[in-house]
Amino acid sequence: MDQQKRNYAEKTVTESINCHGFHFFSRQYPSKNTAITFQLNANAEDISSAGAAHRGRVAWVQKSQHLEGFFLVGVESGVPLNIWNVEDAPEDWAAFSPPAKEDPSAFLSEVERILRHSHAAAYYQVLGVQSSTPRSEVKRRFYQLARRFHPDHHMDHPEWTPRLLTLMDSLVAAYKTLSDHETKRAYDLSFSQAANAAPGDSRTPAQTYLEKAQECAAEKNFAGCILWLHRAIESEPKCSAYRAMLGRCLSTIPEYRGEAVEHFEMAIQLDPRNLSAHLHYGELLEQLKIPWRARFHYLRALEIDINHCEARRRLNLLEVSAPRKSSKPSLLGRLTGLRWSM
Repeated sequence: MDQQKRNYAEKTVTESINCHGFHFFSRQYPSKNTAITFQLNANAEDISSAGAAHRGRVAWVQKSQHLEGFFLVGVESGVPLNIWNVEDAPEDWAAFSPPAKEDPSAFLSEVERILRHSHAAAYYQVLGVQSSTPRSEVKRRFYQLARRFHPDHHMDHPEWTPRLLTLMDSLVAAYKTLSDHETKRAYDLSFSQAANAAPGDSRTPAQTYLEKAQECAAEKNFAGCILWLHRAIESEPKCSAYRAMLGRCLSTIPEYRGEAVEHFEMAIQLDPRNLSAHLHYGELLEQLKIPWRARFHYLRALEIDINHCEARRRLNLLEVSAPRKSSKPSLLGRLTGLRWSM
């Protein structure tokens, strides 16, 4: 895709390769993070020799210093593998061999097991490592699991793709938390506090967990906040407020926005008049580029509190940025006979 966001195809040669990706020369300037599909052709004269299609993304782009009018494009493969079939590959490539075929029922059971740990923010269990595991081993384990569960390796089972995408997001979030010293320290501290919560406290367990979550949120320790809110929900699963708060916290982390949607939906199902859930769910839907659904939740918030300034402001901003083609009054207008203005 070029700068005008038009799809294009081209034949080219690679400058260098490894198990993570390659560099190639292009006359186009693709944007960073653009998704691409590529095929390998060992014989430039015979197009029929092209191999299977692989997916990747543009990691970086720079002007070629030697070829005028060309750009050097760095591509990162969707999953690190020896797709080049290099016979004498370096030793460190051995860790990125294709996963073996597995029994479907056992495979799906493992997917669900990891997702259960993910929903409880149990990152060590997600990656199958311990607190003392070296960072290099955490990285190796992450790539091992990514290679095993990446949807590209299970294209013969398209019905698995949604769950595998969710699992990949969970693996990435766990890896980012445990591979960084500061986020790992904050996560370990929150987990330690959870294990040592005072059993004789007069407050309910959910209230104690909520206060801990609020402390973590104030420190922008979102991993800890998610952990405590999960515990609060385990204690009181039908509390709409806890689920709305967890949805808002999850929405701050791009990899967790799919789970945030689930918790907002559940919060609204448990309490359709949860104004905070409608408002913050609308904000998340705007981030996900679904303004028409966000509009619905802002309208619901105004039905609950007709004088809610923030819901009115966001609704008006939506109307300005994407005005409706229909001249009919909005749902709120039909119910109240009012039209909103800034």
